[in-house]
Amino acid sequence: MPATTVDCDVVFFDLRDTLGDVDRPGHLALYRPSTEKLLDAMRDLVGLRLGVITNLPAEVSAEQGRRMIAEAVVTEHDGSVVHLADILDPQGIVINHEAKVDKPEPAIYHFAADQMRVPIERCLFVGENLIEVLAAEAAGMRGVLKPSPPGKEFQPAVITRQGESVRDSGRAFEEFLEQEHLLGERIFACGSRIVQALDSVHQAQDIPPGVRTAMGMFVYTLTNFADQAHLKAEEAIVPLAVARGMPPDHARWMFDQHDQARAYWETIRVAWRRIQNGDPRDVTSAISDFRRCTEGFVLLFRAHAVRENDELYPELGRHLTDADDATVLSIVRHTGPPDIGPYAAIVGAMEEALDNAHVADAADPARGTDDPDSADGATRTTGKA
Repeated sequence: MPATTVDCDVVFFDLRDTLGDVDRPGHLALYRPSTEKLLDAMRDLVGLRLGVITNLPAEVSAEQGRRMIAEAVVTEHDGSVVHLADILDPQGIVINHEAKVDKPEPAIYHFAADQMRVPIERCLFVGENLIEVLAAEAAGMRGVLKPSPPGKEFQPAVITRQGESVRDSGRAFEEFLEQEHLLGERIFACGSRIVQALDSVHQAQDIPPGVRTAMGMFVYTLTNFADQAHLKAEEAIVPLAVARGMPPDHARWMFDQHDQARAYWETIRVAWRRIQNGDPRDVTSAISDFRRCTEGFVLLFRAHAVRENDELYPELGRHLTDADDATVLSIVRHTGPPDIGPYAAIVGAMEEALDNAHVADAADPARGTDDPDSADGATRTTGKA
């Protein structure tokens, strides 16, 4: 569309569940690659300014919200990082605490237009919440309901490779799975904290309530997210790459380690059931089994995620075509949950329970570690988008 026919000056986006997941207070994990493609398309419209209108909870300040936007990574290629704040107009960051009103009150949409010094009828609001979109329209903006979970609006189109390197396939499926690995790192950290908390516990009644809560949530995420969603999605991709010529033995280690993890998880689940049963002649052994198997799983999968990110995913990407990538991304979304938001919320609750139990973060450099390789693995896993 020629720039002269564009009758919109500003596009405001909602943040949570529209551009990404707020997976813990003050942290925004943008959807990849769909948010990047959406924002790129908007920037290609000459003269279009971008902003956000967001409601933050009372416990997250406007300053924390701005820092969250400044730190949210849109894309990262060849050492160059683009953050969300780099794309937005500084006057277009509208936070309820500063506007003194929340969505869906009409006043916040008028406040946003005034901040950008444009007539409200020349603004567009995009969000996944129908009530907020209708409220924007009632206030005088145009509104568009964005599909949530993200990505389906891009699914019919081939997603071409970008940012290819030795350690990055440049494929959309890799960015999606590596985003799940970031959540996995938080699960690993919770596992390490649980191990630490159980070091000196021998009786069920001596397990602090917060630690017991975290143990139950840890078992839940392993069973319902890590196994049913993430591992099965990875395993669904490999046969397609093999069909395109990848030697099948190049992924054998992944299947073996997945099976090893599942063996750990089954033992953890049984140990958790024994702990809940509370048999005084069995519970000490059950706690020890839970602790040792959790420690074994965390050590295995911290290294496992790094090898997948840096070795397996790039090789898969080299064998898959652009059309395969779009197909694989659809398969991944059908294999696992449509979005990982609910599991991120459970992990956040697990972290909070451990905080309330005063269990130190095992990844805290001040605490130290007996396993420098695992710390390095965590850094390398989360360091590449």
